[in-house]
Amino acid sequence: MRSVPPPIRNLELRNRLSELLDEAFSKSERAVPLYALRSFGRLVEGQQRAAIQYGALIEAVEAAVREVVPLVSAKEVTDDLINTGLLRHPGEVGGEPWVAPGERLRSELRPAISRVEAYCRALETLWRRPIRSEGVLERAMEEAVCLFNEGLFFEVHEVLEAVWLKEEGQVRLLLQGLIQIAAGFHHLENNNFKGALSLLKEGREKAGEFGAVCFGLEMDRFLEKVKACYDSIEALGRDAFDRFDRRMIPQMRLLDPGAIPARPDR
Repeated sequence: MRSVPPPIRNLELRNRLSELLDEAFSKSERAVPLYALRSFGRLVEGQQRAAIQYGALIEAVEAAVREVVPLVSAKEVTDDLINTGLLRHPGEVGGEPWVAPGERLRSELRPAISRVEAYCRALETLWRRPIRSEGVLERAMEEAVCLFNEGLFFEVHEVLEAVWLKEEGQVRLLLQGLIQIAAGFHHLENNNFKGALSLLKEGREKAGEFGAVCFGLEMDRFLEKVKACYDSIEALGRDAFDRFDRRMIPQMRLLDPGAIPARPDR
């Protein structure tokens, strides 16, 4: 795994960003607020200042929007982020309005923008799939794979839990196993050593009851690598947060919809 975005401590901010991601999954044009936040973060980093010119931000968002959905107004999206408090107008300089992070965003700007960058990469991976599955569960699995491979473990939990609540039987057990694996890595990022070990173990055991391929996921190799992560974290003990090599976290591999076997028995 390339990297794991740092956790966001402010739960209200974390949940708001997660809501924007959920909206982006429903329709591509709803991804534009995420691209606007990504543009803001890149400008702030590039200019090394806490606020940037409103006009420069609109120009950057317009360039990003052209890559996603050209017909969406960059100005309307940016103004909506300002109106809802994620961004704010701190004032004007020489008649030119400026834009700064809102109160919630300001305290965790770096981890939040890092997470938004990962959101955009996950969305782009999903959009590059030649065919999207039709079923609700299958589409959720596609989304979860793209998120997991970007280290977005909390968001994997959110996506899969929404369908887990409506499922039953073997499907419910499989989903619970995958949710627990994602939650285990999420606990590691929050320095919860016992929680990480417990959930990685339980999740692997549940997901291991299914075949080598399930819902298009190549399970055997993935679960072997999850076990290797578990062993490393256990050996490192409470130093795991600082010393565990995140590159060990496996990528999920999802087959194309046409190659996906039937559901396991319910």
